Amino acid sequence: EIGGKPFSPLSGERMGRNVRHRLFQHFKNREKKIRTRVEGEDNKDSTDTFDGHIVEGTWVGPVQVDADDVEYMMCEVWRNRCAVSGARLGNVLELTRWDLSKPSTCSNLVLMSMKEIQKFDETGQAGIDADVRKNIEMRLASCKIDKWA
Repeated sequence: EIGGKPFSPLSGERMGRNVRHRLFQHFKNREKKIRTRVEGEDNKDSTDTFDGHIVEGTWVGPVQVDADDVEYMMCEVWRNRCAVSGARLGNVLELTRWDLSKPSTCSNLVLMSMKEIQKFDETGQAGIDADVRKNIEMRLASCKIDKWA
């Protein structure tokens, strides 16, 4: 503990531009699929041209992060590990929103393996062990935007 806050040193791993771009594109495509599922195929607005709103309990709108945020989430927040299983090498990792009723900000994005995402899509947070949920929520709370910054 340093300065009253938990301290956990980082490994210093960096992510290549192509990997970061691919992960960001996958996340944007996932968000488009969620919007299409919620609003239907006939939505005419581009996801980049409106502010976002809640439809049937799901927030739909433009992605609220950029490629640099994706790198921050991958490397510094989740340390290139699945938030649920801790899996790292040999797994396809993707970002997903933890709470679909909230926008896709850094304080609502979780890194999971594709296997865990499929399970998460079916069961939601209830399908994840309570201790793991608590750890995920603690890590997400550390990403909250500082109102004084």
